[in-house]
Amino acid sequence: MTPTFRSAKAWLAAGALTLALAAPALAQQADPKWDAWLQKSQLGPYQKNENWDEVVTNAKKEGEVVVYSSSGTMLKVAEDFAKFYPEIKVKAYDLGSEKTIEKVVREHQAGVYAADVVYSGGTEQMVFDLLPNHRIVNYVPSYLTDRIAAEHREPLLTHVIEAYGVFYNSEAHPQPPMKTIWELTEPQWKGRFSMKSPAGSLTTLMMLAAIVEHSDEMQKAYEQHYGKKLELSPGVENAGYEFLHRLIGNDIVISDNSSKIATAVGLRGQAKPPMAFSVIHYLTKNQSDNYANAIPYDLQPAALFSYPTYVAVAGQAPHPNAAKLFVAFLMGSKDLNATSELKAPYRSGKSLELLQGMAAFYQVGTFSPRTDVPPPPHSEMWPKARKLTASPEFVKDNIAKISDFWMAETSR
Repeated sequence: MTPTFRSAKAWLAAGALTLALAAPALAQQADPKWDAWLQKSQLGPYQKNENWDEVVTNAKKEGEVVVYSSSGTMLKVAEDFAKFYPEIKVKAYDLGSEKTIEKVVREHQAGVYAADVVYSGGTEQMVFDLLPNHRIVNYVPSYLTDRIAAEHREPLLTHVIEAYGVFYNSEAHPQPPMKTIWELTEPQWKGRFSMKSPAGSLTTLMMLAAIVEHSDEMQKAYEQHYGKKLELSPGVENAGYEFLHRLIGNDIVISDNSSKIATAVGLRGQAKPPMAFSVIHYLTKNQSDNYANAIPYDLQPAALFSYPTYVAVAGQAPHPNAAKLFVAFLMGSKDLNATSELKAPYRSGKSLELLQGMAAFYQVGTFSPRTDVPPPPHSEMWPKARKLTASPEFVKDNIAKISDFWMAETSR
């Protein structure tokens, strides 16, 4: 059954309250049932260097792996997994970020343990709700320990690092049309800037959180560009919130479809195309559909807002070996390294053998946390570009407040 949709504000506020009340008790009280499952599954404190022959054999005996995912790309991963392990049936559900979290919580509260793998970008929920409440457990295949930086292994394994970016049309503007992000609040862009609604999109909320957390840099960018002190509007706390306040007040266009946003900006032949915040993997439309989307990488304080997407084994997973195998598959093979030659199409041949579950994600705008994976094509600027990221702690303490602010501002 598809879970009932709840607003991001209600969900985030409830999650924060639940965590505040439950976390101390969880830290102090042992759970014998949970510990027994961890021990039997060799997860958590009982994880050992895997004997992959045994894991594969046991996974085939289990015969199934159930994946709750925030990404539709997971359906392609399921197809690729079946090419390697046809004996294991994959049930992958594309639920979106908020509904992925909600489905896990509802089922566990009812004593139903159906999922084996949970995949989502909701930092506050994954790290500070599902993890301490034993609804998921972190699992990092042992061969990846020295190939992924600690911040992407703990407290949860990052599968990919993605980003929202500022998009403009490079056909209409051979050079970036602005130098600072604050110019989006000026009259010439009134009604000509769009973004996906953060209601129901935890990754969009992560972008807003990055802007607010880095309010000092937002203020510096404003004052350097305009040569005067930033004046905050009545009741607005800092420069990050002030930017959002002015952006909304400039008749921002809110959409529920990221693909349509990228299309509206990138279509050729426009005299006055809009700009947008867009997930940057839509830059691939430049090749597939001859769009003209571009990112002003020198924009101050940044044109990119990155966020992690996590993968974890579900708590009390009924098929723990298949879950381990699927997580390892998602992360790419042991033989993949920085000198690997990867050629399109990536979901076939030698490229698929090396990338495995990364193959479906291997495109500009989606980056592996592994230090030994060659960057995808057309992503030369990613390592050098300035990126703003919201820290997990800031998200936990502020995301409900940011959601409330956004809803209040857009309701006026």
